[in-house]
Amino acid sequence: MGKVWAFFVRDFLWELSYPLVPLWRWGGIVFRLVTFYFLGVLISPGASSYLAPYGGYYFPFVVLGLALASFQEVALTSVSESISYGMHTGTLEIMLATPTSLSTIVFSSVLYQFSIAALEILLYLAFGAWFFNLSLAQANIPATAAFLLLALLAHLPLGIISAGFLLIFKRGSPITVLFGHFSALLGGVYFPVQVLPGWLQSLSFFIPFTHALEGLRQAVINGKGLLELKTPAAVLCILAAVLMPLSLAFFAWAVRQAKRLGTLSQY
Repeated sequence: MGKVWAFFVRDFLWELSYPLVPLWRWGGIVFRLVTFYFLGVLISPGASSYLAPYGGYYFPFVVLGLALASFQEVALTSVSESISYGMHTGTLEIMLATPTSLSTIVFSSVLYQFSIAALEILLYLAFGAWFFNLSLAQANIPATAAFLLLALLAHLPLGIISAGFLLIFKRGSPITVLFGHFSALLGGVYFPVQVLPGWLQSLSFFIPFTHALEGLRQAVINGKGLLELKTPAAVLCILAAVLMPLSLAFFAWAVRQAKRLGTLSQY
């Protein structure tokens, strides 16, 4: 736990060195909320049939999509950013030479970023409730927390794989960037999956973000519990159980390759 805390403090101090970052982050959240609130006023009457499973209103629907999309982005990029920071500052090689397991390094490196991402989700909900009449009265808190955790575990392996590519090729995997775009398009961030053609709806089923977002929306908007959302929860559990050990094994192999070639300090 001492090592985990040390990673957390390091990342906190790193962010403190850029004092305008929190202001930009919060300002971006408010800007997006204002934009999609008035967009919701425009389109909600015409889209009520598609939005009926989510309370009939566009604003709560899209707010949760935006919040989870920012959470997913952290899962896909935070490990690579931490590795890149270590490569540029020359600390990665030293850190990997310490008696610290790779899993501790990986998970500790993203702890602060995910704490901030969770805070961003709370800010989306809080600002939406305070200024735009977003109702959270029916929100199922345990189910919401569970789907955020499952979303993290299902998407983090892709970020770990991207970090492995970074160690070998000195650039992150372009797959994660494409995956983020496809998740936003097919996962239902801006519009219900039901408006897509049938073949794209079938494709969206294989994207973990689709199940994470569906579970989160149903838990927050309709107050459903895990038993009622067992299908998306089960899909995310299976993906996490399969992808996490594979991604850690790939990252360990990438570290061994970088050590063998002596390129840990190169970027």
